[in-house]
Amino acid sequence: MNIYYRNEKAVLSSKNITTGTYLENVYDPTFELTVMFDVNTATITGDYGLGAAAVDSLCIGYTNAHRYKLVSPAYPAGLIKDRITIHNFKKTLYINKFELTLEGTEPLYLGHLFLGMKTVLPRFETGPETGKTLFSDSSRSFGGQVFGVRRKTLNSFSANFPRIDSKERQTLLDYIEAVLNIEPHIIDPYYEAHDNFPPMYATLNTGEISMPKLKENGFYYSTSLSWQEAR
Repeated sequence: MNIYYRNEKAVLSSKNITTGTYLENVYDPTFELTVMFDVNTATITGDYGLGAAAVDSLCIGYTNAHRYKLVSPAYPAGLIKDRITIHNFKKTLYINKFELTLEGTEPLYLGHLFLGMKTVLPRFETGPETGKTLFSDSSRSFGGQVFGVRRKTLNSFSANFPRIDSKERQTLLDYIEAVLNIEPHIIDPYYEAHDNFPPMYATLNTGEISMPKLKENGFYYSTSLSWQEAR
């Protein structure tokens, strides 16, 4: 399970941005707060200054672009078909700047950009749970007539980690402490089965996390995590 939360934020620049929108919106946690362009092909330049950024993953979220191309020490390019498109590099790259070109058939918008290091969570047991949280309010009149307020339905995902060692436990603790249950980020539960388990922009959906030690020799633990979609 890949998690994308350690985003290396660069100083961004681009042309043809629609008045009233801002390029820095692509780093904003509000997924639908987008930057908009007046053209159907746009190039975003990112500069990390004097330091080099370590990156091994590119994520592009909530855009109407059809293709992307990243120019850096590597040149990944491909189609954008889903709400979140992920490209994992074959190795870690150290870059000072980048250029990301987006191509579409109408004026472009982009909601989220991640270029940084992914975190690989321990293997979870088979049979993870997916679901939907219904936020619509429903009431009935005295005579039984249903009425209510329709609100968006949010997807959810949960998984059990039945046996993790001390190093894996620390990876989970570092991740939980960084995002808590308030920082939206990208999760990719099954990167080999996106049709059934697509990447999700989500937050941890829990108020308490327990990691009891297993009753066996050595330091092994178990825990479970759940996420809820963020928009």
